[in-house]
Amino acid sequence: MLERIRIVLVGPSGPANVGAVCRVMANMGLSDLVLVSPRCDPRDEQAVAYAAHARPLLESARVADTIPQALEGCVKTFAATSKSGLYRRQAAIPVRAAAHDAVEHTVGGPVAFALGPENHGFVTRELLHFDRVVTIPSDESYPVLNLAAATTIICYELRQAHLAAQGRLPKPDLPNVAPDQRKQVLFDKLFDGLDRIGFFDTQQNPDHLKHALRHLFGRLDMTINEVDILIGMACQMRWYADNFPRPSDPPR
Repeated sequence: MLERIRIVLVGPSGPANVGAVCRVMANMGLSDLVLVSPRCDPRDEQAVAYAAHARPLLESARVADTIPQALEGCVKTFAATSKSGLYRRQAAIPVRAAAHDAVEHTVGGPVAFALGPENHGFVTRELLHFDRVVTIPSDESYPVLNLAAATTIICYELRQAHLAAQGRLPKPDLPNVAPDQRKQVLFDKLFDGLDRIGFFDTQQNPDHLKHALRHLFGRLDMTINEVDILIGMACQMRWYADNFPRPSDPPR
C-alpha cells in the first residue's frame, strides 16, 4: 500500500526541508517523492545531511515541471493547505480521514499527497488540480506548519492508516478508475464550457466556484467511461455557446 503513496513537493526552496522530508518518508515506509520545479538543489549538502540514511530516497526523487506531470497516473490526489478561506474550509477534510481514504484507494493505483511552497503554500488556482484538500488541525494563533513538519504528520497518519488496514478486506477494485490526467482534461473542458455559457458571470472570483466544483467531483471514484461522458457534456456546452452565442457575447 505505502509504496503506492506519492509525496509531491511543489516549488520547495529549502534543501534542508527536502532532505528532512526524505528522512521522515523513509521512517514511515514511503519511497515515492516528486519535486515540482524545485527552487533549490535537491543534491545540496544540506539536503544530503538532513536526509541522513534516506539518501537513496533523495537520489531517486523525480523532478517534474508542472503539478499535472507530478500527478500523472494517480487515481486520487490530495493537497495540504493551512489557509482558511470559505471554499477551502467547506472542501477540506482532516489529515487522518484523508490518510485512510488514500490507503483504501491504493488498491486502484498511485495516490498523491502534495504540499505547496514554504513561503505561501498553494494558491486557489493550483488547488484545482487536486481531488481533495487536506488540513492539519493546529492552533489558530499560528496554524502554518513548516514543510518538513507537515510532511511528518501526513506520513505518520498514512502509516497508521496502513497498519490499521492490515488484516481487513481491501476496498473492492473499481473498474477502470479514471487517472488524474483524464480528469484534468474533463475539468479544463468543463470550466471552459461553463464559462462560455455564462455560469461564472456573477462570480467576483470564478476560481472559488471552480474550486468547489473540482472538489465535489473529487469525492467521487469516477471511471474512465463516466469521465468521458462528462467530457462529452462539456464539449456540447462549448458547441452550443459557439453556435448560439448570447447577444452580449463577442464572436469566438
